[in-house]
Amino acid sequence: MAHTRQCTSGYPCSSGMTIVELLVSMLLGLLLIAGMISAYLSASRHYAYEEQMARMQENGRYAMRLLSREFAMAGFYGGMPSSVGIPAASVGTDCSAGDWALDVRNPLDLINDYAGQSPPVSQHLAAFSCLDRTAIAWNTDLVAIKRTAAEASLQRGIPAESLTSSTVEAWYLRVVSGIAPTWEILRPIDLRSPSRALPSLSYWEAISRIFFIRKYSEERGDAIPSLCMETLAGDALTARCLVEGVENLQVEFGVDTDEDGVPNRYIAAPTAAQLQHAVAVKIHLLLRSIGTLPGHRDDKIYRLGVKALPATHDAYLRRVLSSTVLLRNHIAFTG
Repeated sequence: MAHTRQCTSGYPCSSGMTIVELLVSMLLGLLLIAGMISAYLSASRHYAYEEQMARMQENGRYAMRLLSREFAMAGFYGGMPSSVGIPAASVGTDCSAGDWALDVRNPLDLINDYAGQSPPVSQHLAAFSCLDRTAIAWNTDLVAIKRTAAEASLQRGIPAESLTSSTVEAWYLRVVSGIAPTWEILRPIDLRSPSRALPSLSYWEAISRIFFIRKYSEERGDAIPSLCMETLAGDALTARCLVEGVENLQVEFGVDTDEDGVPNRYIAAPTAAQLQHAVAVKIHLLLRSIGTLPGHRDDKIYRLGVKALPATHDAYLRRVLSSTVLLRNHIAFTG
């Protein structure tokens, strides 16, 4: 008959866990903790991926809408059927020689695959001295677009609802019935003057912009590529950045060789003469996440139209957006 050893308290004594049982329990505990850590890291990585991808897509859509509108409006001058007869005017600080900013002859221009030359020179031989060549991302396209605003600031003597009472000067295209249009610099508040409330008088704000990819966003060294522009503001051109995370811009112009308004072929590096006959444009953007994704390695080759970009093998997320835009106002301009 078995005998149970009694402890001093009168209850049976526990013999405890053996070393093997303790080691097995510890191993199971470690496996459980490792599984929980793995699940947490996987969830965190997935969240970071979704967050960066969503931000990248949002930035890309905004950049594409902005550029698409600019291209569609290139060569629009107050709704006039022709810009012939509009004389150029000198701004205080221009970007190129020959009163470039307010010269309507070439409302659309291009620098294909910028290679670091100073100053950057366009297909129409405009030397853009206002651009900081050290800030421009190499092997990206620069696009110059000139036009007026889509809405008149003063339409037949009536100020637009969006017209502010700003006292900061801006350039406007002055359109008067029966008189050749001219450029004039004045303050927006001046357009509210009763002396300009004439049914024959309209003013359209001038817009001259050069879009480019900058190597950084706010400070040199932040390594955030951005879509920026050099734009006419007041009486000078100044740089403004628009969208972070745009790493490359490539455009291909659809050239109409038989004057039927339809592109016969798309060219990445058109000559100045071919550019004059551009009726459409394909826009390609390479978007990059703002931050890196731990554990990610980008080994893809990205194609932006005819241009293929090699894999970078870094930890950034990337994607390509493309769109085709009809150059309606440029067609009217060249026609």
